Amino acid sequence: MTDDLSALRKLRPDQVHPDYPAEPTVFSRHKEQLMATIGTPDFTTLYAAMPDIYPRLAYEDERAALEYLTRVFGFQEIREARMETGDTMLAWLRTGTGVLMVGHTNEEVHRIASPATFGGTTVQMMVYVHDIDAHYEHAVAEGASITMELQDAFYGERRYEATDPEGHRWHFGERFSDIEARGGTVSEHPEGGLEEH
Repeated sequence: MTDDLSALRKLRPDQVHPDYPAEPTVFSRHKEQLMATIGTPDFTTLYAAMPDIYPRLAYEDERAALEYLTRVFGFQEIREARMETGDTMLAWLRTGTGVLMVGHTNEEVHRIASPATFGGTTVQMMVYVHDIDAHYEHAVAEGASITMELQDAFYGERRYEATDPEGHRWHFGERFSDIEARGGTVSEHPEGGLEEH
């Protein structure tokens, strides 16, 4: 068969796929190889890339939490690491050099619960981001519950805080030096945070 793509077909170095019409068994074999790769992640490689310490956050609805954290705060899921067991799921999220695990509440084995269970949290997640101003604007536009407005803190970073739908508290910040390096300006006499000391 000759068509507009014939010249390109001759340039293929691997010649893996047969010319049209395709052989169904070849496609079937490639599909099986791809599905095997998807179905069995290389956990040795994944775990080797994890930092030596990272948190596991418990949620009553971990799927909704995963959607919220990626959409509102811009975390990226390490999709190949996701583990699903029945109705529950474990997911790993990345931002910069940091990683966190999101999972279902597990009071029976790990004795961890969502802040929603107790009406408060004892942990604040500290996260550095690139372009805190844009990050803040995006979070606000997506309906984040802002519990501390954007401000320049005396210790050298611009920061804001938000609380997710189940009560985990998030502190997002960017160092003054990074803000200036990207062409931004900072307060000459920042006072944010002084009232905390």
